[in-house]
Amino acid sequence: MDQNSPSEVKPNGIRANGSENGIKTPFLIGVAGGTASGKSTVCKRIMEQLGQADMDHTQRQVVSISQDSFYRELTPAEMLRADKGLFNFDHPDAFNEELMLTTLQDILQGKKVEINEYDYRSNALHPEKKLTIYPADVVLFEGILVFYFPAIRELFHMKLFVDTDSDTRLARRVPRDINERGRDLEQVLNAYMVFVKPAFEEFCSPTKKFADVIIPRGADNTVAIDLIVQHIREFLNNRTRQDHSPHLASGGTSALNLPRGRVEAHCYSPQ
Repeated sequence: MDQNSPSEVKPNGIRANGSENGIKTPFLIGVAGGTASGKSTVCKRIMEQLGQADMDHTQRQVVSISQDSFYRELTPAEMLRADKGLFNFDHPDAFNEELMLTTLQDILQGKKVEINEYDYRSNALHPEKKLTIYPADVVLFEGILVFYFPAIRELFHMKLFVDTDSDTRLARRVPRDINERGRDLEQVLNAYMVFVKPAFEEFCSPTKKFADVIIPRGADNTVAIDLIVQHIREFLNNRTRQDHSPHLASGGTSALNLPRGRVEAHCYSPQ
């Protein structure tokens, strides 16, 4: 993992885990992985263990954002295909890369941002439902392709990849898409074979090489999550005690006291 000195500026122009023009910038963590790998659950567990899940949004030190909120608006023709399960939502072109980039840059600059919530049943962003993201110390950004776009990948101070086997992911996706997203079984299985599986192999899986920490088995890997939570808690405590002190301005994962180099968290919790 790259280590940035206190005076080093990342290519995005933001001092890693430090400040820009005196504004405190959050520690930005990317969480990638295949569909139904457990990315959002990992983020949820982290939020819960840090006591942030039930906290008022304006007071949270740690917030979580889904890449799904950055699906682009579909054309009428694409919407018809999507309604039939014939649109590839796992392809990079399905996302609004520019909006994703500018939003994360605003977050890193300590700005309050508003993000549309995505409606999986209508395959569109909900025009009236917005999630307000207030300035925070740590921001988790999760999605299947958060490491795919180079300019966005460069923004992260730490990158996690949730690595879950394909059989488990499919077993999770089928009931989720049927019960929560209004799909039928044939539609789910067809989309998986035609779009999801090939897109994972072409676009998502290759980005694992960019990860600083790989978490096998996702949220089931409680030991790995405990370790990550411990490091985040240490960072939050340090920032509270020594806000804006020089040694906290160091970037990379050194701010979380993680080991240098790529880590594969083969941690196994008791069965």
